Amino acid sequence: MGQFVIIAGPTASGKTVLIAELLKRLPNAARLVTTTTRPPRQGERDGVDYFFVSHHAFNEGIRNGDFFEHAEVHGNLYGPSRSAVTAILEKADMVLATLDVQGARTVKKMDPNVRTLFLRPGSLAELERRLRIERVGISDKEIATRLETARRELAVADTFDLIIENVDGQFESTIAQALAFIQETTARA
Repeated sequence: MGQFVIIAGPTASGKTVLIAELLKRLPNAARLVTTTTRPPRQGERDGVDYFFVSHHAFNEGIRNGDFFEHAEVHGNLYGPSRSAVTAILEKADMVLATLDVQGARTVKKMDPNVRTLFLRPGSLAELERRLRIERVGISDKEIATRLETARRELAVADTFDLIIENVDGQFESTIAQALAFIQETTARA
């Protein structure tokens, strides 16, 4: 059974980009694809970035106990399916998952062996700038909601195994810190 590592943090903190870079450097690692009810963003593909489903289908999955954990984030449901987690952990040395902060904390309570990394933006101003640039088309109200959620998430960062600050212009340092954490995690397993 492989090691399960969760990367969480506020919206636009760089979680998806970090996992993509880690997967390039960790040949025996796999990424867990999460199910969501949110619509795909430009360039996202079903089954690659997320499994995109309707609210009805997701709620049916909840009723059937299909999800390892699930949470509502910004009005959409997210959760990794039990079968996806089990299948990947059986064949990969390392599973990397992006979960929201609430979901990561829930999984950690269920299984203390899961390792959790919190990716923190350099500042809330930096996070707001990323939202305005990277999430084209979201309203000022949505940005305000996401920033408020980020404040709450930052308040619980110290409950994670490691906090890495992802400052603009210093992404190689972020990657190096994450790789060191994973190497330590692998050595402990």
